[in-house]
Formats: sequence, structure tokens, C-alpha cells
Amino acid sequence: MIRPSFGLASEIPMADLETTLANGFSFLDAGQVAQAEQCFRAVLTQAPQTPRALTGLGLVALRAGQGEPAQALLEQALRLDPRDARAREALLEAVARTVRPEDPVGLMRLGRALAEAGDAHGAREAYVAALVRDPLTTEARFLVNRQLPRVYQSAEDMARWRARFATAVQGLDAALHPQSPQEAEPLLRALLLRSNFELAYQGQDDRPLQEVWGRLVTRVTAAAFPDLAQRPAARPLAGRADPRLRIGYASSCFSSHTIALLFNSWIRRLDRSAFKVHVYVLGGKRDSATEILLNAADVGRDLRAAPLGDDARTLRADELDILIYPDLGMDARSFLLASLPLAPVQGVSWGHPVTTGLPSIDWFLSSEAMEPAGAEAFYSERLVRLPRLSIAYTPTPVDNEKSRAALGLPSGVLYLCVQALQKYLPAYDGLFPAIARHVPEARFVFIEHGTMSVANRLFRERLERAFRAAGLDPAAHLVFLPWLDWRDYLALNGAGDVFLDSVEWSGGNTTLEALSRGVPPVTLPRGFMRGRHTAAMLSLMGLNELIARDLDDYVRIAVRLGQDSSWRRQMREAVVARRAHVFEDNGAVRALEDFYRQAHALSLAPGWGGASRH
Repeated sequence: MIRPSFGLASEIPMADLETTLANGFSFLDAGQVAQAEQCFRAVLTQAPQTPRALTGLGLVALRAGQGEPAQALLEQALRLDPRDARAREALLEAVARTVRPEDPVGLMRLGRALAEAGDAHGAREAYVAALVRDPLTTEARFLVNRQLPRVYQSAEDMARWRARFATAVQGLDAALHPQSPQEAEPLLRALLLRSNFELAYQGQDDRPLQEVWGRLVTRVTAAAFPDLAQRPAARPLAGRADPRLRIGYASSCFSSHTIALLFNSWIRRLDRSAFKVHVYVLGGKRDSATEILLNAADVGRDLRAAPLGDDARTLRADELDILIYPDLGMDARSFLLASLPLAPVQGVSWGHPVTTGLPSIDWFLSSEAMEPAGAEAFYSERLVRLPRLSIAYTPTPVDNEKSRAALGLPSGVLYLCVQALQKYLPAYDGLFPAIARHVPEARFVFIEHGTMSVANRLFRERLERAFRAAGLDPAAHLVFLPWLDWRDYLALNGAGDVFLDSVEWSGGNTTLEALSRGVPPVTLPRGFMRGRHTAAMLSLMGLNELIARDLDDYVRIAVRLGQDSSWRRQMREAVVARRAHVFEDNGAVRALEDFYRQAHALSLAPGWGGASRH
């Protein structure tokens, strides 16, 4: 800890913690470090888990040249509040100060800190340096060329990163063949460091790479847990004390997260006379949404703190008939767990809409309205097209109306561009200035990432270049908001005029919430399911005039909505009148139940070894 050299916390009156915190940062910014430390210590005396006070104390340590204590305080602050940008930037500085060029462990720590800030280039350089010092560093071997940016600078930049990624994955697959738990253990630790999350945002067919990766992961987990490597036999319902099918849902995103919003109906609305529902919380924070899902289950288990092998054995011991992962690829832990055959039938859905490549996953539960013809070719799993959107979505009730001014928004025509930044590929940056050229009052509203300050800066600079290249002033058209809490995000939808869908990876939950507020979307469907979410919704609503045929048509529709207030009002009224077509679809849940019955019956057939191999 920092040496207590600047006075006692008890000297500071604590009538108002927020005022004391604000005073601490004011003192710090003014260079009055001793007074700042007094304020932060005073807050922590009364409220030891206050992340901003920990951040402040970490900054004080940094000013005093105490890199390691600063790092410990800032890491503690970020565990409590991962979206503290000031803490994130200070942590980078603290780690950089303490790392020694000859220390591979320190270089790995620096690489991870840079990756968490969205600096993939810097992270890769740190991992390369770690490998130079110690070529046998397992973690660096798994990370160095599997780094992918959240924000690319150009199509050529993206191609270089993808080629490097492909070479890395193929090399690891060729080199690593563990034969025992002891050999697998360091590989398992390395696999837990990072998923392939960013790969799917490049707008390409990921099945070949995912199958190579899935083969490698399966080989490692089978060696690490040989007692779990074989698929359990399916059990008939006859003769059971409880004759219901046992359905398990497992995710690291069962919290206030898109996954819970999209797929909670699969848990809450399943017929409990025929199905016994198990919910497994594998990671993430536990909040009110987690409690709702655990309470809605017949069996709810919080497995976040358990070792991976214990999690797997818990699921196996519950003797599920069918195990469903609403998302796979969002995090490494759930992906590793899914590589083990823990139930006779296993499936994944479109929470992260790309194939897993895992031999253990039999079915991909998708949406009939979203999938293009011939989509089976993109999945290692057997594709199931559930009716319409496949879910019974309940829009969030609105209780937080705010004016544009209260949200920090300018006047003009507000085009909402509220997807995660990785959905915006550089090939489509020209859409925004093309629209602005015809709609001078156009304001494009983006939301920055909550923690990745470097990625935010790179994205902003890239879009600004696109506007300057078109002869337009980016400051007149671009609006970048900080990460919003959920209520303010909903209020932002209420303040918007047009929802501009991202190309290649379309809006899912974001589009549904925009529709719930009557905001007309503009979309351009692409070749993969993940590029067709919004088009499916508009098609079900009979609003095909908002679905573009090509990039020029996308601009045309967006410009008309910006210029023609009468048509914009007409489209808003049509959205409000028809949005019920995409909400509260209990028929999709009934179809899911039918699938479960059919999948269980198939698993009882002689020779069942998984649908993906039939």
C-alpha cells in the first residue's frame, strides 16, 4: 500500500462522500497531492469499496512514483467498475512503469492491459517481446497472433490481421496434442485468457477457422478432463420419478446483458408441465436480471467461482437431456465448457451468431426470418430454423423520458448509430458523409465503448478522416456519447429520428428497442445471418421500403428520411402500428418446445452420436 505520509483520514469531515471525492480529484488536478490523498482515504474509511476513491488513491501513488501499489489499487478499482476510463489509462501507465524489458511475465501483464484498453497493436508488440525473452511462454503463444482489433483502420488492415490469426490458429492446432491432464493444464490456462470474439465481426465465413479452433479446444479439454470426454447416454422419460425433459441453459451473460434480454423467454415461458428448467450462471456480474432468471428456473446454479472442471461435473451430474448455450464465443470460459459433451444433446443459439466449430455442439438454433438460403454451409452444427425471430422479446418499459439537451444531444436530424463500435467496418465509413452531403443538418450519434479508450480514439479518428475526405467538417456531423446506462440508452432511442443499422453485423437487441420507441431503421441485409437481423424484423412488419438493395439505396432511404419529415412521420407511425409483429411471440417458444421433444427422441435412437456428425 501507499505509505500513509500525508495525514489521517479522520481529519476530513465525511458529511458528503461525493463532495469529498470531487474535492480529491480537484486537488489532484491542481497538483495538491497531499490534500487529494486525504480526501480519497477519508472516503475509503467510510466506504472501502468505492471504486473512484481507489482510482484516486492509485493516481496519487502514480504521482509519487509508486508503480506497483498504484497498479494494485487501480486493478481493484477496475474490478469494481470496469468502465472507469481514467483508471484504465492510469493502469496502463502504472504497468508500463513497472515492467522490465527482460521480464516475460511483466510484458504479458502489459499486453493484457493494452488489450483491455483496445490497443491490439500495442498488446501484440508486448506479447512478441515476451516471446523473445521466453519462447516457451504458453500464454504468449496463444495470444500473440490471435489478437484482433475492435477497430480496423482499413480493409487491408483487417485482411492482415485475419491472415495472421489464421496462421496462428492452424499452427497451434498442428503443434499441440496433450495426452494427459498434466500436459493439458497450462494449455487450459492459456485458452481461458481469450475467446475468438472479434473474428466474427469481419463479415466473412468463419466456419473453416472455427472448426480448426474447435478441434484444438476439444483436444485440450478432453485431455484435461478425461472422465468427461465421452457423451452421456440419453435417457427415456418412462420410469422417471419426474417425467419432464430436463433442459439446461448455460451462459456467462445471464445478467443485465443483451443475451438475457433476447433469450429470457426461452427460460421463463417454457411449459413447466413438460420441461424442467436448469439455469447455470457461468460468469459475469450477478445483478437483478440474474436473480430473475435464477428464480424463474426449477434449478438455478451460480457457478462463477468454481473451477472449470467443477462446473463441468456439476452440469454432468444434473443429468440434463438437452443443454443449450444461448451464446458461445462471447467469452472463453463458456466456450471451453461447451467443448465437453455434458449432455446427450447440446445446442447453441444466435446470441453470438457464428458457428462454434465444436464437435460437441449438435444444433444451431436460429431464426427462420434471419437465415439466408443455403445457410447450412456456414455451420458445423445442424441448423434449426425456428419460426420468425425465434424468440418472444419483451421491450423494456420506458420510465425515463429525457430531452435532447438533457442527453447532451444537438439539434438537427438525429441518426442513431448505436451499435458496438466493432460492428462498423471501414469499408462502410463513406455511408455517413454520403448522407450528410444531402442532409446538412444530419447528426450521427455513436456510443463509445465503456472501457476501450484506445479503440474509441481510433474509431473517432477513422470516421473524421472519412468526412474530411468527402470535404465535410466532421465536427458538424459526428456526435460521440460516453457509455450510457440502460435507462439513458432507452431515452436516447426516444430522442432519435432515424436508426441507421450497421452493415455486415446488424442490430438485434438494439433494433428491437429502437422499434419499441417507434424509430424507423434503415438496413442493408448481407450474406450471413448476423447481417440480417433488422431486415428480418422489418420484413415481418411489412416495412420492406426501409430495406435497402445496395449501398446507394441505403443512402437514398436514409436521405429521404432525413429530408422528408412527412415520410419520416409516416414511417414512425407504421413502426408503432406494426411493432407487435416482432414482440411477445409465444408461438416461437412453442416451436422451441417441439424441437426439444424431437431432439430428445432422436438422441434415443441407436447409434446417436450427435447431430453434427449425422
